[in-house]
Amino acid sequence: MAPRVWLITGCSSGLGLRLAQTAAARGDLVIAGSRNPDQATELAGQKNITAVRIDHNEDLPALKKAIDEIIAAHGPVDVVVNNAAYIQTGTVEELTPGDTLRQFQANLFGPLNLYRAVLPYLRARGQGTLVTIGSMGAWYSLNSCNVYTSSKAALRAAVMGLAGEVRGFGIQHCLVEPGYFRTGLLWAGNMAATPPSARLPEYTEVNKGTEDALAMFNGHQLGNPAKAAEIIYDVVTSTGVAEGKPLPEFLPLGSDACTTIAATAQKTLDDIEVWRSVAVSTDFAEGT
Repeated sequence: MAPRVWLITGCSSGLGLRLAQTAAARGDLVIAGSRNPDQATELAGQKNITAVRIDHNEDLPALKKAIDEIIAAHGPVDVVVNNAAYIQTGTVEELTPGDTLRQFQANLFGPLNLYRAVLPYLRARGQGTLVTIGSMGAWYSLNSCNVYTSSKAALRAAVMGLAGEVRGFGIQHCLVEPGYFRTGLLWAGNMAATPPSARLPEYTEVNKGTEDALAMFNGHQLGNPAKAAEIIYDVVTSTGVAEGKPLPEFLPLGSDACTTIAATAQKTLDDIEVWRSVAVSTDFAEGT
């Protein structure tokens, strides 16, 4: 079987880096995208990996041009992994519309534009696999991180819908929602924080609680990114632990993701039952 060709965004560090290395080590070819490929030093010189510049925050014409150039240089792509993202901290009231727009651009609009740029090629071939790296944060709110969690919730809804739209073209999609993994995502320098000048004193304790919690998690996350990359590779290729299994529509990663998502789903079911009799009373009477 010919090596698969992977296109992965956000490969300069974290899960994107590990997944690129895993796919390359398994003999596949990887086009490793990042905004600054010259800074992707851990990928330099690695067999089966080509670092390229992809900034999914650019407008759609620029992104289409980048994809056109990649396809022209490297040929058809089999697997596209939307991985690049960041966390914006700060309360909803403190954050500006611009802060919110940038968060949604990076975590929702940009990933959708990447798919818009690459889907014509996959449809023409009648095959391909899309993998979206979301977050367990899509399932709950978190003080001072709510524009992040809401961007991931919107991403979840959009790509789960996209999966149904492209299925008839032979294109598969899997949404991966990790819990806390020991990457650089929570490093202070990688998160965007509300500047001190924009902070409201009324939210001092709210912000401090979240900042302290994230600092406590950082470096102590349960999730091993190298193991996550191996699992994602197996699931996408139906090999290893996923031998013979079809690609799932949704894959939680990490014990914390499984626990948190299940608890949120169960609370929703419980709330429905508490209010079911009231909720159904809004229907027209049967036969009217």
